[in-house]
Amino acid sequence: MAKRDVEQENVRITDVPPPPSAIQKVDDVFIVVTQAFCPNNHNLVTDDNEKFDGYPGIALKLVSGDRTGKVFLSPFHGDDSKKGDLDWENGTRMEVRCPHCDIILPNLAKCRCDKEGYQGDIIKLYLNSSLTDSHILALCNVWGCRRSRTIDNWNIISEYFDGQISD
Repeated sequence: MAKRDVEQENVRITDVPPPPSAIQKVDDVFIVVTQAFCPNNHNLVTDDNEKFDGYPGIALKLVSGDRTGKVFLSPFHGDDSKKGDLDWENGTRMEVRCPHCDIILPNLAKCRCDKEGYQGDIIKLYLNSSLTDSHILALCNVWGCRRSRTIDNWNIISEYFDGQISD
């Protein structure tokens, strides 16, 4: 995501989540997403989800053409581990939906997966039930693209790739 794709006047880069937060810093090492909501306020992080080192993953429904699957993302920011239906071909663009109500998760910006232009969209999951853009988890809707952001209180908590926010 380039600088021009980000609300620069609101977003700041930091390495520690401001309190209170849906993101926890565990043992001064890991940043863990503990809740994430769809636009209809369904929590995508529940105790019955697949676990990653004891923490429940983030449940998403994926749709591409006539194929549907469910995937659980690691709640540890920077960890690209997934569980569930994982046999998607890299580069597959998909709709990312809430597994509870089937709503398509909203777009935040275009993703520069393809250096020639835009291939995917950065979609957003809300980090609290107020559903504000100041508290989101953002990730690409193209399978295999690892671009993601965690934004809390308009702070970019951590970067998945160094230098993603640049001209």
